[in-house]
Amino acid sequence: MNKTAPVLDLHCDTITNGLGRHYDLADGIARFDLGKIPEEFRWCQTCAIFIPDEYRGQAAVDYYERALEHFQRQLELYPQRIGQARTMTQAEALLEEGKTAAILSVEGGAALGGRLEMVQKLWDDGVRMMTLTWNGENEIGGGAATDRGLKDFGVEVIREMERLGMLVDVSHLNEKTFWQVVEKSEKPFLATHSNSRKVWDHRRNLTDDQFRALAERGGIVGINFCREFLAGDPDPTAEQMVRHIWHFLELGGEQCVSLGSDSDGAIMPSFLDSLSGVAVLRDAMLQSGLGEELTGKILYGNARDFLRRTLG
Repeated sequence: MNKTAPVLDLHCDTITNGLGRHYDLADGIARFDLGKIPEEFRWCQTCAIFIPDEYRGQAAVDYYERALEHFQRQLELYPQRIGQARTMTQAEALLEEGKTAAILSVEGGAALGGRLEMVQKLWDDGVRMMTLTWNGENEIGGGAATDRGLKDFGVEVIREMERLGMLVDVSHLNEKTFWQVVEKSEKPFLATHSNSRKVWDHRRNLTDDQFRALAERGGIVGINFCREFLAGDPDPTAEQMVRHIWHFLELGGEQCVSLGSDSDGAIMPSFLDSLSGVAVLRDAMLQSGLGEELTGKILYGNARDFLRRTLG
């Protein structure tokens, strides 16, 4: 493959992790670190502002604002190495300049503080996708650890997000909330960091029916690198990770599978302890028979095409 092959990762928690542990994007501490990107790759990274479940109301809004300031500080510290992209066109231009492209997202709609006007605020800040919940319940609805569905406020939020063009992210939703999102939404949505429940039965993974519904809507799924969501083994292999990819492909997901690492928010298999592990994953994909074209689509092309269609 091309020596500087592009990679697009739909989810990491590095911004929030860095805020809490007081490090920057080039301190050598984080998994997603500007100094750790292998020379063979050009990198586009969706950076999430994660709102922990203990924050609600104004406390969640304040937490979001602190994390946003930390993200903006990274852009100011390293302007020659990274830039924020509000569209895929901008991201591609940054990659062509030899920079890392950062797309801002939010993980946990508690960031809105229960106020609909905050959706516009997040959009103006450059947030281009939002995971509606984390594992608990918030003002929007119920996450994976609850049995609560979508609330009336959640319906309003989805409509406002779709009006603006902000992408609805269904990772972390329970099945009840997921299917209500399918019913109430009109545009393509995505699961930024979710695997196959058929391959490994975990509540955070997607059922076959969920994946089909997402694919039929024109959405996309980012394969999560978290050990807990890949297999029952304490240290899953690249081959076990590729099984999730193959299963989604067998469901008709050739255009719908991408990467959503969950870097700096989850424990990775040892082969993915550094960003260079993506090359190991790429090789495992090739050895499994995927071929270079389809492997390239999963590493970058599918997510690029989806974000071109939805964000411009």
